[in-house]
Amino acid sequence: MTDNIFRHTSALSVDLVALVAVLFHSFSLYIVLLLYWGDMIGGTVQRFCQTMVAAPREEFSPTEPPAMRRNGDPNPFRFLTPKLGTIQPVDGLPPIAVHNLKPAVVGLFTAAPLTAFAIGLTTTFLDPPFTIGPEPTLGILAAGGLAIIVKHGWTFRRFVHSDRPSAKRILPSVRWLGPILMALPIVAVDTVHAGADFDPSSGFTAIAVVLVAGRIAYEIRQDSPPTGADSFELSEPTGRPSERFRTDRRAVQIAGAIDVLIPHIEWELLNIFSRVAALFLVAILGFVGAFIVGPTAAVVGIGVALVVVVISFVLMGIIHFELAFGAMEYWLYDDELVAYDTRLNAVQWRVPLDAIRDVSVKRGFWAEPPGTNAATVTLERSDLAAKQSPYEFYRQTLLYVKTPERVANRLRHQITTRQ
Repeated sequence: MTDNIFRHTSALSVDLVALVAVLFHSFSLYIVLLLYWGDMIGGTVQRFCQTMVAAPREEFSPTEPPAMRRNGDPNPFRFLTPKLGTIQPVDGLPPIAVHNLKPAVVGLFTAAPLTAFAIGLTTTFLDPPFTIGPEPTLGILAAGGLAIIVKHGWTFRRFVHSDRPSAKRILPSVRWLGPILMALPIVAVDTVHAGADFDPSSGFTAIAVVLVAGRIAYEIRQDSPPTGADSFELSEPTGRPSERFRTDRRAVQIAGAIDVLIPHIEWELLNIFSRVAALFLVAILGFVGAFIVGPTAAVVGIGVALVVVVISFVLMGIIHFELAFGAMEYWLYDDELVAYDTRLNAVQWRVPLDAIRDVSVKRGFWAEPPGTNAATVTLERSDLAAKQSPYEFYRQTLLYVKTPERVANRLRHQITTRQ
């Protein structure tokens, strides 16, 4: 009962503060729109955080079709897409499915700069008919900020302790363009206030009353969020494998650093989009800085920024490949080969030995990381349903295994023995 009362109160907390603004502030529509803008931003952040801790997907492939594009998924975290299993990095949070990191992190880091840009651009040119400091403006905005934190913090807490749905059931409710478009009515109100030859306060107050009343009615009638998901997992094989082939962790990390700078593996033009975008952003900031602080300081700033960008991308690539391949083991049985992630404690894929036509060792700059003895063993499979990457690539290669020639010979011998 108490939990139910607190849930309803937290859901209406922002609207109650907005109602106070309507009753006690002379320019209430301004304040109400600012409160609801903050509420929309909080809701977007909350949903992306929910996506991160959502239940594992209910299907083997989270995409329709298996890849975003014919030549592969251009996302920087593309090899996390096929991953199965969960990991619990922080006590108090539920186990996190690694494939949920992709929509959560990428979505959040896409929405955040755009929203920050919209907020900065809007507040730079606003000329509201009041100042933030004096009461009751400051008190109302402070109470609204606290209400936003309580509302979405409590919602996220309830989500964590609920029967969580999968990420694909949460993502449709994300309106990440909303926080950007919310700037439009605020600018419109500011424009009317600044240019009107009459006092529009009464009309704007009436609009604020209708807006708050409508929001309260919507919150009261809003349906409960979706819950429940049956996670997909592959059953573990019985018995002990005759042999285990392990990846070379150092080779995995070197390959991740190379791939993020020169993304050759699963090559697709859009794989380099994030790299070009980062360099383009650095160049724009450099030109702006040249006009503000002078060319010398701008050149130094560009150099520092490029170093930071390169280091950030290298770290991102190392983490990406470590999560995707660092803990992989390949278990050989009498009748099948099983790819198992020891960090996620889950089978990633399996293939009957009868479905393997040929085994080869793939070498080269990307397949054989420099400074290591590891290389990639490739399987030619007859049973692979998903022909698009990263699924086909991910499920037909033993990436960066130690002693690759011995692994390939062992697999060939096992396959030949069964024929």
